[in-house]
Amino acid sequence: MTQEILRLNAVSKSFIVNGRKVEALSGIDLTLRPGEFTALVGASGCGKSTLLRLIAGLDTPDAGQILLDGVPINGASRSCGLIFQDHRLLPWLSVVQNIELALAGTKYAAAARRALALASLELVGLTDFAGAFPRQLSGGMAQRVALARGFVNRPRLLLLDEPFSALDSLTRARLQTELLRIWAHEGTSMLLVTHDVEEAVLLADRVIVLAPNPGRLNIALDIDLPRPRLRSSAELAAVKAEILHWLDDLAAAA
Repeated sequence: MTQEILRLNAVSKSFIVNGRKVEALSGIDLTLRPGEFTALVGASGCGKSTLLRLIAGLDTPDAGQILLDGVPINGASRSCGLIFQDHRLLPWLSVVQNIELALAGTKYAAAARRALALASLELVGLTDFAGAFPRQLSGGMAQRVALARGFVNRPRLLLLDEPFSALDSLTRARLQTELLRIWAHEGTSMLLVTHDVEEAVLLADRVIVLAPNPGRLNIALDIDLPRPRLRSSAELAAVKAEILHWLDDLAAAA
């Protein structure tokens, strides 16, 4: 197996805003290892979500190269899944139909798509809600369906753009635990964007800190704390405080 699943070489991206060029990302070099859980943190506007969109193939960089399993990314790929802050379920489709939608255009026949969707629902513990509609789900359940949809293609890399930020703290904690369980079961590489430094330290093998204006790689910190991790542990609190200190310094220098 390759020692890297994703490689970014000198990736830059800019936008035109009100007639003015705004540099969102500059010279990003980054490598992700197979099966690794990586978290990306930084101030609002530092380009975290832009970076995810580039990796997902939803946008193209102005300069540099992005390789997934050694192959340049050229548009969206089923090898790379993406989960947003909003579950984005279609309200007129049932839970299982929403998941099947992610398999549209694949080689699978209808019966196979249904079987894969149900297996993915089982992965997140929602088999009994296959026939329910999004309006009948709690926020946490809807986001679990979004996780099931993200995993149904069994992607090599799953991108998560603040998937739990809209949830209450108790539901968020439960889904963090659920995500770790699924990650351990599936072995999928994860790249999580989050504003929550505690979440990053709790979940990730490595935390990447982006500096703002323009977004650029500042620090990559391996999180060597044993699993399962406790939010209340002094070791976790110390790592969290260190990252927050870096973020404060970057904000002051911006």
